[in-house]
Amino acid sequence: MQVEDVTTELVVDDAPSRGRLTVLQVNWRRADPLAVTLELISRPDHPALPRGTWVVLRDALRAGLDVPTGTGDVRITPEPERGCIRLDLTAGELHSAVRLSMDAARAFLDATERVVPRGQERAAEELDAVLANLLEN
Repeated sequence: MQVEDVTTELVVDDAPSRGRLTVLQVNWRRADPLAVTLELISRPDHPALPRGTWVVLRDALRAGLDVPTGTGDVRITPEPERGCIRLDLTAGELHSAVRLSMDAARAFLDATERVVPRGQERAAEELDAVLANLLEN
């Protein structure tokens, strides 16, 4: 069986006293190996709670483990003393900052690279897929 997608779901804010959970779903698809989709959701869903979808290059997420990277809607800052990376996610006027475990991010990226190693992406096809995905959002 061939793996097509790699997905992980990480709790970024657990507030049981308020009865809510904020989760970052991190998705990668073999059909679009250059891109990683980040989806911030709250459970239960409510319009006042954080949410949104962003796309970041897989290589940028990998680089963000070591150095600050990103411009625009997704900025990544390593915080090695805390064992995490900080993701600053912007959608219009809304801004969310979440922290993602470095170990979890590294494990996710390693899983994607076992399916399609860095440098072995078919650039033209994947670029078309990334552009199509960005235009959808």
